[in-house]
Amino acid sequence: MKKGMLLKGVIGMLLLFPVYSQAITLSAYIQVKQLLTQDNPANKQLESVTQAYLNGIANGLNFYAVAVKIENQNNDDFRPLYCPPPKIEQNGDFMVKHIDAYLDKNPIVKQKQKNAPIELVYILALQDAYPCDK
Repeated sequence: MKKGMLLKGVIGMLLLFPVYSQAITLSAYIQVKQLLTQDNPANKQLESVTQAYLNGIANGLNFYAVAVKIENQNNDDFRPLYCPPPKIEQNGDFMVKHIDAYLDKNPIVKQKQKNAPIELVYILALQDAYPCDK
């Protein structure tokens, strides 16, 4: 019980203060998802902190993709990383849905890329879900 509370506290602190921490790894993402399935009053805070962290990642990548596309609109050689349909809202729920679908489709990634930052796994999931036709 104490180990679980300590792990939640450490993960919560990492998620709460991302400026001072490394990126969350795929294995940490999976651990947080498992913790959130447990019936525990502390999960409410962990869930909101996790949601805020994931929203920040999703929004950041979305804004970056839009900015890069605008900057390169006259460049015929430009190829975006992924090509989602117009007016799609990227947020934490969108991110989780796509990461989980990608991991279900590619289960070996959980083992081979467990130390990869979740942001990179998210980009791979977006590329898989929204390939560009160029």
